[in-house]
Order: sequence, then C-alpha cells, then structure tokens
Amino acid sequence: MEINSEELIGILKNKIALYEHLGIEVVKIRSEEVRFRVSLEKNRNHKGTAFGGSLYATAVLAAYALVLAGLKERSIPTENIVIAKGEIQYLRPVDTDFEIVCRFPSESHEEDFYRELTSTGRVKGSITSQILGAGGSLKASLTGVFVVKL
Repeated sequence: MEINSEELIGILKNKIALYEHLGIEVVKIRSEEVRFRVSLEKNRNHKGTAFGGSLYATAVLAAYALVLAGLKERSIPTENIVIAKGEIQYLRPVDTDFEIVCRFPSESHEEDFYRELTSTGRVKGSITSQILGAGGSLKASLTGVFVVKL
C-alpha cells in the first residue's frame, strides 16, 4: 500500500499534542526511514542549546512515526504504539537546527517486527533514532523499546 505522508503527519498532529510545539518539519516519513528537521529556536534551553527533553521527545516521535508508517504500509489496523523503555545518550551539545533520523536496525528486523505483530497480536522491539547536528555530526542517540498491540 502506498503511504500518504500527509495522512501520517495529520495523525501525529492530532494524536500527539506535543508535536505542534516542537518545530518539526517532516523531510521523509516511510516505513524504512523517518527524517525530521527540527528548529533549535523552538527547543532552546537557558544555555542556547537544545533542551534534552526536546531531543528525547523528537527522537521518540520519529520512532513512533516509523512504526506508524510501517503499520499503514502493511494495512495493519492499529495505532496502538507505546514506548516501554527509552535510553538516550547525549554526546555533544546541539547548538543549531538538527535532524532526527530513525530506522530499524536492519531490514530483517523490520520484517520480523511486523510478522510477529500479525501472528501474535503484540510485538516488542528496539528502534534507534539518531540526532544529527550541522554537517551530519552525531549529537545524541536514542534506543527505544516499543510495544505495538492489535
């Protein structure tokens, strides 16, 4: 099934209240990769860098969007996606607008994730989001364990 990016963005706007406040521009939203461009200005802390909570929230939101895109592409009728555990490593301060890039660890991991969901009605799996600064330098990385139920 062809994914409608506008439909997915609409779901994010309508179901995740924080989305509208984070200054996110969706660059790509597909089942194999999600890319967000995020405004530093909307997420600035007292030091003039991105607030850690904003980095975490945008990284989790990208992973949520990745799973949502996969569900829609496969015509799996659920939006019941939650994060069970999230671990972020802050490597360097983010002092510019930034990008979030999210993918499954591998194509086979992605296929196994959705296969388990359709066969058991529930799946739990890890997804990683990278936070990139100017020039693509890695600033932070989030690994989240997501649970999806039919």
